[in-house]
Amino acid sequence: MKIIVFGAGAIGGYLGGALLAGGLDVTFVARQSVARRLAEHGLHLTDYQGLDLKMGQPIPCVTGLDQIGSPADVVLLTVKCTGVGEAAQQLAGWISPTTLVVCFQNGVGSGDLAAAYIPTAQLVSGMVPFNVLNAEAGRLHRGTEGELHVESHPALKPLLDAWKSVGVPAVACQDFKSIAWGKLLLNLNNAINALAGVPLLEELSQRDYRRVLAACMRELLVALKAGGIKPARLAKLPPFLLPWVLLLPNWLFRRVARRMLAIDPRARSSMWDDLEQRKPTEIWFLNGAVVVLAEGLGLKAPVNRKIMELIQRAETSAQGSPGLSAAQLAGQLL
Repeated sequence: MKIIVFGAGAIGGYLGGALLAGGLDVTFVARQSVARRLAEHGLHLTDYQGLDLKMGQPIPCVTGLDQIGSPADVVLLTVKCTGVGEAAQQLAGWISPTTLVVCFQNGVGSGDLAAAYIPTAQLVSGMVPFNVLNAEAGRLHRGTEGELHVESHPALKPLLDAWKSVGVPAVACQDFKSIAWGKLLLNLNNAINALAGVPLLEELSQRDYRRVLAACMRELLVALKAGGIKPARLAKLPPFLLPWVLLLPNWLFRRVARRMLAIDPRARSSMWDDLEQRKPTEIWFLNGAVVVLAEGLGLKAPVNRKIMELIQRAETSAQGSPGLSAAQLAGQLL
């Protein structure tokens, strides 16, 4: 089986690196800067539970599909949501009729962009629940818990087995729509963390930040109920309980939500990273998806809309995270 990872950033590098460590044939398609880093440092994967996998040079990596001979059996599409359309267009002219493309993106809606170029029979979706940090010397560090989910397909069994063999929890699922919305419920914290500019653990330890997150979640849950969509349970607590737990006083939240706080103290959201690198964020696929769903059902999602405005303002200013305190953010949104 020949596997291509298209977009070898933090998530793509981690998923593909774990497959390499599991003995599969993997080639990365990445930017020139990533190719240089892999050539210099190889791949080094770690996690908050003690995983430590080192793969020295050479790591199979190219900067374009034209540098690969025959099409792959499986392509992991791990670019940002903002790059899915362009990436899918490139893949459409290269894959074979039997190639399976697995879309691993945050939020809701990127699969539709890929389907504009790639036959839906060759597309499946995947969900990455954990955070991956670009650390020193090319090391990729998983800082949070969670099971990797992919839509059930026979061709993906070797990948699931390889991921599990090296300590990356992975499962196949049938109802991916509920998975996607369940993941979005948790991902609504990405923008809050980006606006705060502090590590996830520090942010979630402050009740005013959690109050904002709870308000975002409530708006999504109301819209999902109105739309007849049941989000999957991806955390220890049922989705409808999450906003209420977030509102607990700090001392009680620390006791009740111990697993939620099992986070590497350095971990931050990918949207924070995008703001710091002056890149477009995935806000339209996260909080934007909530606004679109709610307003399409005749509802309002004012907190999620305001979050979008603040992120877009930060993108335009190109100054990185605005570093809003918990009191400042709650004061503006609540």
